Amino acid sequence: MPRFRQAYRAVLVTAACLGGMAAVVLLFPPLRALGESRAQCLRDRVQMAWFRTLLLILGVHVERRGRWNPDAPLWVANHISWLDIVVIGAQAPLTFISKQDVAGWPVFGFLARRTGTLFLRRGDREDTQRLGERMTWLLRQKRTLLLFPEGTSSSGETVLRFHPRLFQPAKRAGVAVQPVALAYRGDAGKIAPFVGEAAFLPHLLRMLGIPRTVAELSFGLAIDSEHLNRDELAHAARQTVVGCLGKGETRRQVA
Repeated sequence: MPRFRQAYRAVLVTAACLGGMAAVVLLFPPLRALGESRAQCLRDRVQMAWFRTLLLILGVHVERRGRWNPDAPLWVANHISWLDIVVIGAQAPLTFISKQDVAGWPVFGFLARRTGTLFLRRGDREDTQRLGERMTWLLRQKRTLLLFPEGTSSSGETVLRFHPRLFQPAKRAGVAVQPVALAYRGDAGKIAPFVGEAAFLPHLLRMLGIPRTVAELSFGLAIDSEHLNRDELAHAARQTVVGCLGKGETRRQVA
């Protein structure tokens, strides 16, 4: 039975991915005729519907705590898995900031490129500066961005240091920062982490074999960027995420 469920879900994920690719190739381009504002609104609806469909197929139940602040358009979250993007992206219209590696992923990389994801080349100062300028412009246009400031994924047992450099656009745009904390319960607490040299497709198949995944998504209090420098902003955001996840510097392993 577990293998049948896994195979059945794999078929559904494949269908969802093909549907998503068809949407961005066939539907998104004609939307430009409606004007950028209306086109973006419709693209956002399609993207959120796609994420919610994936959550349904994967058997992911999201337990949400707290509310996000509409005046804090830079969301910063701890990073455990590629599934984080699906869980958080199903909540609100977002533009994602991702490492360049994701652009090369099968299907998901294609969809990310076509839906406006901003990619960062780690270690490239010039590219980081370019990305920061783009982020600042989007924040000033009231666009909500999602950033994983740890710079990589972790097992979820700890929250790594938040790199301050990409908090600078919040300072420049004069906007608040919204901390977001994410944790997975049950079997997913051990299987969901996508770390090291893990390959995407084998990891996806393992996730498809989990009967039900519970994702805890917590929104902390927004942090005003006006009176903090970028280092202080990064530290305050990390402390808020740590506080949402548990006690002290090490979060509990959910079992």
